[in-house]
Amino acid sequence: MNWQEIAGSVVNALRNAGVKKDIIDLQEKQVAIFRDDVAVLTRKLKVSESETADLKKKVADLQQQLERLRPQTSGLDETAVKFLQLLAQQPGLRIEQIAGYLSLSKVKAEYHRDNLMAAEMIGYHGAIVEIGDETYALRRKGREYLANHGHI
Repeated sequence: MNWQEIAGSVVNALRNAGVKKDIIDLQEKQVAIFRDDVAVLTRKLKVSESETADLKKKVADLQQQLERLRPQTSGLDETAVKFLQLLAQQPGLRIEQIAGYLSLSKVKAEYHRDNLMAAEMIGYHGAIVEIGDETYALRRKGREYLANHGHI
């Protein structure tokens, strides 16, 4: 039995008990007011639950974005580490030479070069004479990574 049925039972009990009509009318008005209040609160609860669900989704989306933007310095793959180690031993290599030493395709070597340059672990070595003739060397962050992870 819900509260509305109980309120209706109370009003009927008052009628049967011989309570004056004005008291019964007052009770009925109070029940009607409560009914309206409950309806308003129910609507507000539904809106609030919907807003909460939307906010939870936004928080989850923001957390995913934050994870994607977080620097990935803790876990270079094996090829990237070998790339850094090679430049630590032989600075001034061209991308074709690096690809040859590491047995990589030029495209794969360029992929790792781009990632390591974006992470500021490697950079250009000396002056660039011609486009495509660039040579690369380890930078401070690359040396730090190798040292901190026991690779040199």
